Amino acid sequence: MKSGVAVLVCGDDEALVTETARALERVGDGFETRTAASDASASSVGAVDCVVSVQSETPALVETLRRDAPSLPVVAFGDWDADVVSALLEDGATEYVQRGSDEQYVVLAHRIERAVTVDGDAPSVAHEGFERYAEVIEALDDGVYALDDTGAFVFVNEAMAELTGYAVEDLLGEHTSVIKDHEAVTVAESKLRDLLSSDAPDDIGTTFELQLRRADGETVPCEDHMTVLYGPDGEFRGTAGVIRDITERKRREEMLSTLQETSRSLMQAPSREQVAAIVANAAERVLGVNLAVVRLYDADERVLRPAATTEATTDRLGERPVYDLDEGQAGQVFASGEAAMYGESHRLDAETTAQSGIYYPIGVHGTLSVLSEEPDAFDDVDRQVVALLATNAAAACNRAKREQEVRETRERIATILERINGLIENTVEVLVEATTREAVEAGVCAELAATEPYTFAWVGRPAVRGDELVASEWAGDAPIAMEGLSVSTSGDAPGARALAEHTTEVVDDFSGDDEWSERAREAGIESMMAIPLSYTDSTYGVLYVCSDQPDAFDDRERVVLEALGRAVANAINAIESGKILSADKVVELEFTVDDRDLLLSRVSAATGAALSSVDAVTQDDGSLRLYLTTEGGDSDEILAELADDDAVVEATRVAEHEGSALFDVVVETSLLATLVDHGAVPKAVGGENGVARYTIELPYEADAREVFSLVEDNYDGTDLAGYHEHERPVQTRQEFRASLADRFTDRQETALRTAFFGGFFEWPREVDGDELAGAMDISRPTYHQHLRAAQQKVFEELFE
Repeated sequence: MKSGVAVLVCGDDEALVTETARALERVGDGFETRTAASDASASSVGAVDCVVSVQSETPALVETLRRDAPSLPVVAFGDWDADVVSALLEDGATEYVQRGSDEQYVVLAHRIERAVTVDGDAPSVAHEGFERYAEVIEALDDGVYALDDTGAFVFVNEAMAELTGYAVEDLLGEHTSVIKDHEAVTVAESKLRDLLSSDAPDDIGTTFELQLRRADGETVPCEDHMTVLYGPDGEFRGTAGVIRDITERKRREEMLSTLQETSRSLMQAPSREQVAAIVANAAERVLGVNLAVVRLYDADERVLRPAATTEATTDRLGERPVYDLDEGQAGQVFASGEAAMYGESHRLDAETTAQSGIYYPIGVHGTLSVLSEEPDAFDDVDRQVVALLATNAAAACNRAKREQEVRETRERIATILERINGLIENTVEVLVEATTREAVEAGVCAELAATEPYTFAWVGRPAVRGDELVASEWAGDAPIAMEGLSVSTSGDAPGARALAEHTTEVVDDFSGDDEWSERAREAGIESMMAIPLSYTDSTYGVLYVCSDQPDAFDDRERVVLEALGRAVANAINAIESGKILSADKVVELEFTVDDRDLLLSRVSAATGAALSSVDAVTQDDGSLRLYLTTEGGDSDEILAELADDDAVVEATRVAEHEGSALFDVVVETSLLATLVDHGAVPKAVGGENGVARYTIELPYEADAREVFSLVEDNYDGTDLAGYHEHERPVQTRQEFRASLADRFTDRQETALRTAFFGGFFEWPREVDGDELAGAMDISRPTYHQHLRAAQQKVFEELFE
């Protein structure tokens, strides 16, 4: 090759032509460049060694040069499509170089040198081109080689020699498989005949993977970017290539594949223990080390327990110990939450050492330890892999723990529902079949005591005198002496708040010095729930449910037992209320109350009128409708007093006649409603001069003293005025009224009541139909229609 190469750069784009010329002078060895437009003729070319056609729209210049200067090399440099490239080569372009690569100008310079021949010495072009750029090529980490048309190495760099395991001088002149006429052929026997063992591609230039066999017989995965070189006449000139060791890339690909497989397995693991086994196995497969330990945190004992180890770990290090927090490398990593990596000898714990190790926390679930008996066995990639394994393991443990909790919760709920369904079914049967209060209490206690986790149940009734609950019925295996047991309701004894506030009370501490707490401690009771037996404003006592397990009463238990308590109270109320209907004898109880907490007491004291309740009806919303007659006093003042009273929801004056008046009053709560709830039948209720007077009937076997004590305990100035026992009539007024009430509509009943108590049936009439209709806010014809319908039903009940 002559010392200087004159190159003419032509093209349509003046800026691109100038850039290409300058780049060739910079990278070429002794290049002298000139520039011209793409329409240059052979005469204008002058004395040059090579012409570079840069991105010309047409191959016109190539055609002209080939005609006028057939021996002048022309290198096409652009990014044309395949048709243009084909036309350029057919018209005589010596070389074609694709624009756009990182090394485009180096490749262009190499092709120019290859195209330029001196004294017809074409076969040496490839070798000389590489020699020109030997300094740059030697700086590369990848192996670079050049083969002549016989398949012999004419150039290799030091990286290629290191990759193959041969010295440079041993490779030069040797042969291997090459591309000739687009087919793989074996050229010569040599010690490198198997160096490139894969079939080479049939493209001009391509990248493929191969297994390179080193001098020592080791096989190394490589990637070869091979280019086949052709001369101007299309003859094969040689091969050039760049070989890169892809061992690390292959290792990472295998790591990634194994990690993906591991991740899928982890997401399906049903438990933390299964997660640990998968991670230990994956550490061995991915990192190629056989010493790995996964520990899981035991929250109850606050220790790290070995959950999974590789077989080699046990063989070489023995059974791995349990670590306390901060003990050993694993304990320290778990406690701090920070990973650790060692490349030299260090202690695992007081008895064991390792040469290399990576220790990573698995979230709040445990640790992963990967060990080696070689120093500096792990790099940053290994650390990243261990971090990814630990992170995925933590996520899998979280998922497995949640799913396990869901399974356990479902099983627990199923067990609870089965137990609750059985308890409710049996208790409802007891409530339906019981005919006495004692049977209700005894049956409920027996059913509760027979249901886990309950071991004992009892009912405490309020004492007639004194602030205490007295045990009435009980059942269970707990050794508790219940005879004579009482619980104070005036302090903090268990159940006192349940009775006073009508709310459930859960007790987990029996350290009190009251009698019940002492007996519960001795019997091994760990927790208890006190449920008030409440119906409206009345409480029939407290149901105590006990367990020998701590914290046995969660929210579900409370909901069920509260509902059970209400059902028991309703049953007791129904039994107590129904006694009056079936009793052969009744007790008539009369008492007075001088307490302004009662409506009749307040109104009579404020107005000076005498008030009497002639009827009372419980409405659907639970309120009580009273029909009050008054004697004396000013009716306007009485109406105003009733309307302004906080206990009154609604007050209406129905009728008025010569100092007497009838009022329709709706109240939310009253002592009268409480008495009815306890089985009493009101006979007469009134109020005069601030003193209310009640006459009620009770079933003979009922505890009249208990009812009187209920009033006495809640109202000041309560005095017993009379107590009488007498035979029950064949049909009580209550029974007769109940049968009629079932036949009336609401309007019919109201029309009849207002007419009767308003004096409509007196003669002369004390009130006319207009007044009564106005009180009901309906027309007079409509009122009379309701009244006549009600009268007909009364007469039918009397005479049919």
